Amino acid sequence: MFDHLTETMLKNYYIAENTVGRFCADKRPLFFAYANIFLLPQEEAEHIFALSQTQEVVQIQSVFKYNQHLRIKQYLSMNDRLHGRDPECEEIIDLKGTAFTLAQNFHLACDGKDVRSVACENLTLAVENGLVIALNALGILQSEGIVFHKDEGSGRKKILCAAEWNSEEGLLAALYYDPDNREKYLECLQDCLVRIGHAEVFERVREKYGSYVKGRHGEYRLLEKAFRQGIIKRDVYNKSYARLVYSEILSERDKETLLLTPNAELFAEASSLPLKLGHGTAEFHAKALDGVRPDHPEEGEKILCALENIDLRTMATYRPLCFVSDSKYMLDYYAGLLMRCFEASHMERVEIGDLVEYDFEPTKNNIFVRGCDEDAFNLYLLTFRGEISERAFDMAKNFLQSDKRGKYRLNHPSVSLDLSSVLPICFCDRENAKKLKPYCDMVRISELTMEEKRQFTERVVREKGIAYGVQELAMQEGLAEKLSGYSIDEIDRAIDAAVREHRLEKLLLTESLVRPYIGSVGARKKAFGFGGSIHDDHE
Repeated sequence: MFDHLTETMLKNYYIAENTVGRFCADKRPLFFAYANIFLLPQEEAEHIFALSQTQEVVQIQSVFKYNQHLRIKQYLSMNDRLHGRDPECEEIIDLKGTAFTLAQNFHLACDGKDVRSVACENLTLAVENGLVIALNALGILQSEGIVFHKDEGSGRKKILCAAEWNSEEGLLAALYYDPDNREKYLECLQDCLVRIGHAEVFERVREKYGSYVKGRHGEYRLLEKAFRQGIIKRDVYNKSYARLVYSEILSERDKETLLLTPNAELFAEASSLPLKLGHGTAEFHAKALDGVRPDHPEEGEKILCALENIDLRTMATYRPLCFVSDSKYMLDYYAGLLMRCFEASHMERVEIGDLVEYDFEPTKNNIFVRGCDEDAFNLYLLTFRGEISERAFDMAKNFLQSDKRGKYRLNHPSVSLDLSSVLPICFCDRENAKKLKPYCDMVRISELTMEEKRQFTERVVREKGIAYGVQELAMQEGLAEKLSGYSIDEIDRAIDAAVREHRLEKLLLTESLVRPYIGSVGARKKAFGFGGSIHDDHE
């Protein structure tokens, strides 16, 4: 009598009711939440809800009551006394009994003696164990704020897990609660309805949610193959397998090989990879660059332009940004700026010259794989300074090229990873810049002006005060000017040594205190305060 969507809706509604729904004083919000998800027209939903509140339906409160109802029907049938019973109410009762039986079989049914906290805990535990019907039920309850505290984010997450597991109910709920990804759910739902013999229902769904492009998602097919072979269970969501199936960094061929492998060790190795790594956009705060070296506006403009183009990083023609300077301090300064620009992202700083053979192993321990955070935008800050082995330079060079980064080959497990979403940014000295130039867009850090030298010297003092816990660290008047003949790296090393070896709560940096450390860090032998060595970058 009822169509497939209405039957499925009623079964799922009554599963929720038998689980925690009896703690709803008003059943209407719960019923119409499910009616909206399963596309029941308003008039039809009102009619069925009214039937669900009749005495005959309401009195079915357990599997025991339903079985009792069936025995009475059998007795009346034997005595030809079934006339006058409402067939729609009878169908609702049968669907309710089926739902209650299913809830009982999965240990979800709420005993009439259970208190609310126990019932909620029972449903939550089922979700933690991956039970798909529980994931969908709790997801809807949380999204609507029924029985549970309203939490749309947490609720949607559970619904999407059920949808990812080829659940018809989960896919319909995902279409309702996650409009941004409807195209994917529509395709999977059509495949699902065809599989269970209700392809005609899909036209009703498409009228509601629109069209889509067929053949763009192979995850449904992979899961069905694994279900048929008994590798995973349809009723129980498995996070490890879901991560693999829906990974954006594995090819469909590699997914199928790993999904169907009988080798548990191989699957475990694959599961430890950053499989959820996707191609999302970074939260970029351009204001962090405001006021940076105002005497060199062209430098800031070039950096900003390069950072605004990071959405192109997966293209084969993309060239990463590279900062060039022989000053370690200035390279670190710009690295710090980038950290503020991408403060919500995951960053890895890698000194290419420090890498050893172990770092390049084609396994999950590879330096460019193990540092990835699959739940965040990944930014690799790669530093090329001094002498670098040919092996290290070649591996880093490959990582800079989007097409090679997009097919990053591992031997164990034997897969190719698409790491093109990772953003590399380089920092190098002038010598290494010559070799990196074919692969990067260079920003040569210009020479510091005398005023900038003074400002950076004051910045160094502040940094050392914080680093060494000196509450009041100051410079003698005129000291910054006397240090201006030295490079910012020499100034940084000298002040660091002076503060480290004279740590006090209050410390005044004087000429006599700093002078010994200038000579000890490789400065040219000239009179202190009268020129010294100028090692800042310039062409």
